Amino acid sequence: MKVNKKVADKLKFALKLVLGLGLVVYVLRSNMVDFAALGEVVFRPSNLVLSLVAYTLMTVVIVARWHLLVQAQGLSLSFKELFSLTMIGNFFNTFMPGSVGGDLIKAWYVAGQEPKRKTKAIFTVLLDRVIGLTIIVFSAAATLLFFNEWLVGRPELRVLAYALWSFTGATILFGGLFFLSTRFRIPQVSRLMELLKGVKFVGKILDALLLYRNEVPTVLKSVLFSALNVLLLSSLWAIHGMAMGIEITLAQYFFIVPVGLTVSAIPLLPGGIGVGQVAFFTLFSWLGVKNPEQGGTLCTLLQVHLILFNCLGAYFYLRFKSSRPVKELATGCVPESKLYSV
Repeated sequence: MKVNKKVADKLKFALKLVLGLGLVVYVLRSNMVDFAALGEVVFRPSNLVLSLVAYTLMTVVIVARWHLLVQAQGLSLSFKELFSLTMIGNFFNTFMPGSVGGDLIKAWYVAGQEPKRKTKAIFTVLLDRVIGLTIIVFSAAATLLFFNEWLVGRPELRVLAYALWSFTGATILFGGLFFLSTRFRIPQVSRLMELLKGVKFVGKILDALLLYRNEVPTVLKSVLFSALNVLLLSSLWAIHGMAMGIEITLAQYFFIVPVGLTVSAIPLLPGGIGVGQVAFFTLFSWLGVKNPEQGGTLCTLLQVHLILFNCLGAYFYLRFKSSRPVKELATGCVPESKLYSV
């Protein structure tokens, strides 16, 4: 079984690599990136400084959100430790497929920092990612709702809008049921909860999740931090886009950037390379931009800047790996019983 799993993992990795490289070839052959225009702006000092400052601010906001979720679980991780873990996750995002690989590293390390409450610690990483992605989708859905004239004569955008609105509506409904269940007993929900609690690992995750029903202010603050992050991110793209002469409105960035980055999270090549270019080229085309290759070019510009910023995480990795919990995890010396303790 172990041999078969190893073979399957290798085949899965090879398939992702082939698909990712195929996308890169497709991007190059389809001229989705204007490399002449990119070369003029990508390493311009003012552009680099702007991006590095913006990414630093966004990282602080993201860590603040994660810190709130950690505090609600009664964990002892400090803001400084979480910042280090986030930078380490960013560093590994540069070398692992997609843009969520760093979350696996963060979960791995945070488990070592909280050996007696691993499930709760790891759950904060998962919930932090879920809240962040949910608000990103909400941003795109709300933008299309307020600017629905963009959908006229564009069937592709209409399909995407319906998908975003459906996800948003379902999430709001689920969230309402989740928080209202503390005041109103819903028999079907209660029976489902009891059933899930009977499964050991799922039960531990459920206990960690249910704790947030009584932490409404914490959840609301996390949502606000996520909204601030979307504002900073979309504004950064808009500033670079305007500097490149891209003729789309600020509001359109609040639709394009969240959707494009969500698609870029598909785990093929590190940093969403290839997937991101196709996503932004397509979105620019759907919005009727005359030169949709500007979308792929802008995406590549921000990817280069993000990779440079993420490389700063190497400093935190070299410092952090000397700590005992990380050493244990890195060498696989953590006893199996400790991995599942809460």
